[in-house]
Amino acid sequence: MKRSMQDLENFTADFRELETVMDGVDFKRPPAVASAPTVGVNDGIFAAAERALECGQSLCWVLDADDRVVGEVTVQSVREAVKSGAYRAALRAADLMREPVQVVRDGQASDLPAVVELDADGRIAAFKLNPLAEFLPVAEPDLSGAEFRNLADAYLSTWISSTGEYIRSFESRFAAWNGMKHGVAVSNGTVSLHLALAALGVGPGDEVIVPDLTFAATINTVMHVGATPVIVDVDPETWCMSAELFAAAITPRTRAVIPVHVFGRPAPMTEIAAVARAHGIYVIEDCAEAHGARYDGKMVGEFSDIASYSFFANKIMTTGEGGICLTNNLEIAERLRMLRDHGMNPARRYWHDEAGFNFRMTNMQAAVGCAQLDRIDTFLSDRQGVMDLYRPALEGIPGVTLPTALPDRYQPVTWFACALVPADKRAALIAACKAESIDLRPFFNGLSAMPAYRRHARPCPVSYELSQTGVNLPTSRRVDAEVVAKIASIFRSVLDA
Repeated sequence: MKRSMQDLENFTADFRELETVMDGVDFKRPPAVASAPTVGVNDGIFAAAERALECGQSLCWVLDADDRVVGEVTVQSVREAVKSGAYRAALRAADLMREPVQVVRDGQASDLPAVVELDADGRIAAFKLNPLAEFLPVAEPDLSGAEFRNLADAYLSTWISSTGEYIRSFESRFAAWNGMKHGVAVSNGTVSLHLALAALGVGPGDEVIVPDLTFAATINTVMHVGATPVIVDVDPETWCMSAELFAAAITPRTRAVIPVHVFGRPAPMTEIAAVARAHGIYVIEDCAEAHGARYDGKMVGEFSDIASYSFFANKIMTTGEGGICLTNNLEIAERLRMLRDHGMNPARRYWHDEAGFNFRMTNMQAAVGCAQLDRIDTFLSDRQGVMDLYRPALEGIPGVTLPTALPDRYQPVTWFACALVPADKRAALIAACKAESIDLRPFFNGLSAMPAYRRHARPCPVSYELSQTGVNLPTSRRVDAEVVAKIASIFRSVLDA
């Protein structure tokens, strides 16, 4: 949907003026303390917002020409300037700054989320984060100036709906990163599963095999296309569907299987795909939680007829909401695109060969996704680093079991850092962490345990045990050794009680 040309010209002029103000910003100043988010007094307010975002903070400090701290700018003040239109005056950081309240001297303690310590000349001598000074969620998106710039560019292009250069770029680049030929971006991860099933013609009279330990979207979409879900238990080591459990559940009505790479742990896809081929069964991999995981040296998703991904805000990379279907089959890709866009014939506008869906991703979502994809290797490394902090801190605590290390054929990634704890102590652990403003989440409930799927329920003892004992731990760039030590201390106090 396009705005008026005058509106566009006005906004573009304002934005270009702001871009000029941002030119020449040295984001690494001062060199001695590169981790502290800082800008100069004459840098623009968007430069301040970018620096804060890049450091995962809600503010940055303003420095004069001699690198002395003269104030601080909060992200909230930038947001207010944008909403009010005050940014049209090409504000400098100095115009929004307040007195530097998040400053300490002579090593004094502070309960603020982030502080800088100044030397005798007023320059930054140390930068200190205190992640436990405010609520620590189990997950939060990792955003930077790159996402902001892409989003602004998509907005200024006026292509804000489901057509635009970012859509095309994101689809092709994400597919290539996963070793696949075709990408079809959609509005969220759930509809990527729905679209995959519909594109393969799965419907009433068909059975689709799904694991018991998964988020509800996996089974819901099977029911939404009118097919019958067949639930199987999961393997106690991988936490995923096994080829043996899949094979045992096959009937003459089985049309598809949806292995889920839960919490970033890959299912044994070489074996599952072989069983599926032998029986003429479609494979739809649910890779929502496993961007970048591998099995037998291949990326998850490469084993399937269609692979489904989610880009919800808590995923390894995000577009806010959003998802994508990947396939190596051109005919399937074309059918996915047609059904995604109301079933409209691509060669004859407003001519509908089938009753399709409006499952399209927006160009603005894709703009964020392109910037996220540029940094996905960093996200994967950072999340693994968080799990590497938790492992030595928690593995010696009685009652705590960490995820089993898998054989070399498996190359998992960390979506959430996970642990298993005594079922009768889990609620107390979650409550004790909440009292310290730390978010802990239980694992998904097994599908067979819930009323919505009662008529499809099967005995799934492994999934049930995992669902009763599993916890997801905070997994973001705010998690450091101090956070992990605090969580370990809470675990000890609750589990020793």
